[in-house]
Amino acid sequence: MYPEFCLERWQSLRDWRAKYVLSESGVEPLDLSEIKIPNVKLEYGHTKGLIKVRQLIASLYPGKKEDDVIITAGGAEANHLTILSTIKSGDEVIVEMPNYMQIPGLLRGINARLKYIWLKDDFKLDLNELNEIVSKNTKAIVITNPNNPTGMALSESEIKGIIEIAEDNHVTVIADEVYRGLEHDGKIRPSFVDLYDNAISTNSMSKVYGLPGIRIGWVVASKELVDRMWSIRDYTSISPSVIGQEITYNVLLEREKFMDRARRIALNNMRLMERLISDLDVKWVKPNATVLAYLKLNVKNTYDFSEKLFEKYSVLVNPGECFEMPGYVRIGLGSTNTEFLSEALSLFVRYLREYK
Repeated sequence: MYPEFCLERWQSLRDWRAKYVLSESGVEPLDLSEIKIPNVKLEYGHTKGLIKVRQLIASLYPGKKEDDVIITAGGAEANHLTILSTIKSGDEVIVEMPNYMQIPGLLRGINARLKYIWLKDDFKLDLNELNEIVSKNTKAIVITNPNNPTGMALSESEIKGIIEIAEDNHVTVIADEVYRGLEHDGKIRPSFVDLYDNAISTNSMSKVYGLPGIRIGWVVASKELVDRMWSIRDYTSISPSVIGQEITYNVLLEREKFMDRARRIALNNMRLMERLISDLDVKWVKPNATVLAYLKLNVKNTYDFSEKLFEKYSVLVNPGECFEMPGYVRIGLGSTNTEFLSEALSLFVRYLREYK
């Protein structure tokens, strides 16, 4: 049985009641007036995903073809299909921590054996430690890049270092790359599948492109593995949304425009965050990607803190307990409404000073 997904359950029970939702992890969602809505027949469509969409996505990954891509119902289904098609009960999997926590839950649900490798205090991955814990029994290494909740993106040399370790040990790399394209310096890191044949990349339209509501994601991997995922998906969602795929196609044709929007939002809001917390007793490793701020508070029980913040000021953040890191909170800085965000963060700051 899959364990309860702390983060998603925390949000789903509260976000519809909160006045200030700082728990969202992507940029402000677009509305219909900001995108091209095609006039399409609302049929099932190709169960692997529309050919033109798979071709366009494949073109973003050097050397990949349409048969190396499957379109999914968001990044969540992409990760689910990936785990079900690559990992079985008893397999040893190394998981970078912290992360969004969906994949660890999926792995526990199928009785895989998890080995955690925790990011250091500066939220950097220790490649020497990774090399030490890989064993002859390791089936896969799971990486989230850029990382959720820390907001940190690996450098290209770090990506190559992980690949070198994986290659030396004949290990698959599973890379959740839903924030790829939201690096603050505008330099998009290579995908793991660009550099390593035995890698799998998952991605979606939710975080960077501001389209979580269309529920479109994808997996890029070898054709053999993608076909295995396709067979599993025949038993679940059958096919992804046709209208969602058409929107995806139009947005990805102009992807630079939407990535630029995401970076502007991130950089503006990071500056606001920095000003508002400058005199607080918190530790913040300022991220180099995403719209996420992961703060270490001088609070032991951040679940209690977050619950009481929500009850008193209707401000919703994510407690570190949902990432197995008590003492931290994750704050989403994806809003395009500076006044709203300033009000919400000011209430967060006020309550942090009040909390006993």
